[in-house]
Amino acid sequence: MNKNSSENKKDKKRKIIIILILIFMLLEVAILIYLMILKRNSGSIISDKEVSDKQSEISYDLNHQQDSDTYTELMGFGELEINSDFHDIYLINPKDNDVYLSLDVIYDDETLYQSGLIEPGKMEEFDIYDRLDAGRHELTYSISSYELGTKALFWSGIRQNQQILIIK
Repeated sequence: MNKNSSENKKDKKRKIIIILILIFMLLEVAILIYLMILKRNSGSIISDKEVSDKQSEISYDLNHQQDSDTYTELMGFGELEINSDFHDIYLINPKDNDVYLSLDVIYDDETLYQSGLIEPGKMEEFDIYDRLDAGRHELTYSISSYELGTKALFWSGIRQNQQILIIK
């Protein structure tokens, strides 16, 4: 009986170890799925048609001085998904800017769209869905700013890349 009892204890220990390993593996799979969903849902330019303070913005010091109060905010450039429900890229001039922004959308050295002068707190929409094939593409934005009063060129030359995924 001691031999039987000893084997039963070993079998119980093996079962417990196997159950613990399975639980650990399931937890790892759940974490991996959560991280994949989180990555897929992050980083678009804007989630709706409102200019939002919640968007990611990049500030550039126009005078390149550490103590300068002059800067311009730019829209965020995270990865963007374009699909049959969401055709547009929103070219945004954040509301706190004191300049007009102009953005050229470039793909493979071809200018797909040139915005007008976008006022602070406003945006232009650009329908890109039918302009490119399905798949992952890299756009380049060439950005310039213009003084509000005179519309004179204030600065230019900033180029920003953005990955887009077009699903058809």
